[in-house]
Amino acid sequence: MQVEELMTRDLVTIEKDATVSEAISKMNTNDIQQLPIVDNKKYVAMLTYKNILRRGSIKTNSKVYNFSINTPVVGEKADVIEAVRLIKESGLNSIPVVEKGILKGIITRTDIIKNLEQIISNAKNIKNFEIMNSDVVTVEENEDIEVAADRIRQLDEYEIPVTKNGKLTGILRAREIINYAVMDKEKITYGEYTSGKSKVEVVVSSLMDSPVYVDEDSNVLDTVNVLLKNGLHIVPVVDKNMKVTGIIGISDIINIIETGSEEGFFIEVSGLDQDDRDLYDITYFMADKFIKNVCRIIGNTGKLIFNIRKYKTEGRGKYSVRTKLITPKMTMERDDADYNYGKCISRILKNYESTIKEK
Repeated sequence: MQVEELMTRDLVTIEKDATVSEAISKMNTNDIQQLPIVDNKKYVAMLTYKNILRRGSIKTNSKVYNFSINTPVVGEKADVIEAVRLIKESGLNSIPVVEKGILKGIITRTDIIKNLEQIISNAKNIKNFEIMNSDVVTVEENEDIEVAADRIRQLDEYEIPVTKNGKLTGILRAREIINYAVMDKEKITYGEYTSGKSKVEVVVSSLMDSPVYVDEDSNVLDTVNVLLKNGLHIVPVVDKNMKVTGIIGISDIINIIETGSEEGFFIEVSGLDQDDRDLYDITYFMADKFIKNVCRIIGNTGKLIFNIRKYKTEGRGKYSVRTKLITPKMTMERDDADYNYGKCISRILKNYESTIKEK
């Protein structure tokens, strides 16, 4: 199957000199999460809601090009599996389809999961509990919207489940936070803690959508339909009491597609800012050393996921780190917290190593 058979051709784009407020308006009007940036039909870069949310404080008259990201591209005749490989390796929501520099379309994760049954013949036999992430992060419906925005940013997601006393009550989208911020004032202020919070406190329940969920025993194709019907990137997994027991994201579904390039470890880091380059370096250095120490036992294929939250306690910065190790032989999760980031990562990886060697 070739990319041209699945790709989206009816594109919404934006010129590189347009403003962020124009981009937000276009994304909101067209219910999309990313915008290809062009210069007279030539592909330049990509802008996403997540990129905007990461920046914390942004003047809405800023130029979109200043907040864009460079992406890999794929040709129309390329195999769909190549597009899946690029999406998996880059962590992007979509890959531009480009011919001789001209943007012809995009192929998104949504385009791929819509056709999952054609790509994976046994998709209907894969159950949610096999691929869900049981390390769940939620936000309470009475929490301040700026707290929720910071949590979504740290998760590097588009949505987050909303709970009340541990039970699912709704879904909060990054789009709703950004739209509120733009309507509320000239400057987007979520995450702008140095200059104070908004004059009027807005709680999560005022912006959240109704709850959407699946159960552990449903199959992946049913979950795909729920995601597509509701325009979601993640969906909570709940038990009979509406307690959230897991999360399934489009990325989890994409990851079950074999691309022929599975050998090698993917290290995925979320929750850090662009200014945290030293923390990225520590994470990748320690993770690489850990993988070299255990690869003879667990093999050369897998994924090591880090989700980092930064917060202040007792006037000091502290790090909460959630991790997940996924290999063909085993799946494990470890969490830790410390004022010293390096010590926190070190303890987690040593714990993994000890457990692996015991097994």
